Parts: sequence; C-alpha cells; structure tokens
Amino acid sequence: MSAFSIKMIALISMVIDHCGEYLFPGEKWMRLVGRLAFPLYCFLLTEGFRHTRDVKKYLFRLGLFALISEIPYDLLGHDTFFYPGAQSVFFTLTLGLYMLYLMDWTNSVFLKGLILISSMAIAQYCHFNYRYPGIFMIFAFDYFRDLPLLRDLNVIAANIRLYNASVQVGGSLALIPISFYNGKRGPSLKYFFYIFYPAHLMVLYFLKKGFFI
Repeated sequence: MSAFSIKMIALISMVIDHCGEYLFPGEKWMRLVGRLAFPLYCFLLTEGFRHTRDVKKYLFRLGLFALISEIPYDLLGHDTFFYPGAQSVFFTLTLGLYMLYLMDWTNSVFLKGLILISSMAIAQYCHFNYRYPGIFMIFAFDYFRDLPLLRDLNVIAANIRLYNASVQVGGSLALIPISFYNGKRGPSLKYFFYIFYPAHLMVLYFLKKGFFI
C-alpha cells in the first residue's frame, strides 16, 4: 500500500468523522470510522519528514495551511471567525514536524526528551487539536519507526488517552493499513490534500447552516 493509498483512507475517514460530528451527531459509527484519520496523518507526516528534500519548505506549507484553515475550522466548530480555545489539526501537525526537525539536530536523549515535553506542553496550552497525546503519537511513529512493536504499543496508548472507550478502537485500527505500507509514494497530488482540508470544512459549514437547501 502506497503513501497515496493511505492518504486517501485518511481523507475519507476524516470526511466521515466530520460529517458525523457536525451533521449527524447521533451516528456514532461515523466517529468510530473517523478515528482512523489522525493516526494515519501522523504516520504520513513522519514518512514525509524522513523523505522530503526540504524540511523547511514542508514546514512552511503546513504552517501556511494551518493559518488558512483556521477560519473555516472556527466557523464550523464555533460559529465565529476566530476562537482561541481550539486550533485545527494543521497546527498540531506543524508543531509535530518542527519537533522532529529539532530532534534530528541532536543525539542527546535528554535534549530529545526536553523537546518532546516542550512540544506537548505547547500543544496542550495552545489548545491544538489532539493536544499533547497527538504530539506524542507523532513522536512515537518517528522515534520507534524501526521497532514496530514498541511503535504500535505507544500509538495504541496515545489513542487510548485521546478517545473515550466507545470510539478509541478506531484510532488503533489505523495500524492495520500502516502495516501494509510498501514505502512507495504513489501518485503525487500534494496540494490537493492541503487544499481539501479547509475546502471541505467550508462545505460542511454551509451544509450545517442550510445554505445549500
């Protein structure tokens, strides 16, 4: 399974999750399916970090779309153009990538631990989506990338911390498609995936408000 295939699974599960959260709140199965998305995006982020030719450009793209996505995210979730109490997943991914970038500069376990704790604290304090367990999951995917059992146990632990018991299993099931990853990139639709996130949030906002009815 290529990175493109995993991206498509993540995208579809994300849309199902957001539809369940904002349009059909009674449909718990949609939230369960949606739990696949974030762990898959975390895994893809670490793969991108290890294979990109320019980490700084990668960081810039993520940061730019974090800013672009914030208005649609706040409109959909809180009916306002700016809501400081919650930031979109793009901020979590940007911070996670910056954490990996800093960690790559040192071989010190102490400094790596300090960078991890600091990043988790920032995510928690700034109300980034998935908060500190999300940052830890990104760390686990990268740091234990050559130790699949430890990687999976830590990812499962992060999922348990993230979600309540009724839906947490969905996040852990993301390890199944990841286990079939073949290391190949697949078709490159890079900007499609970046643009899709804020675009689908706006579509859901209009649907929620009944603008299309």
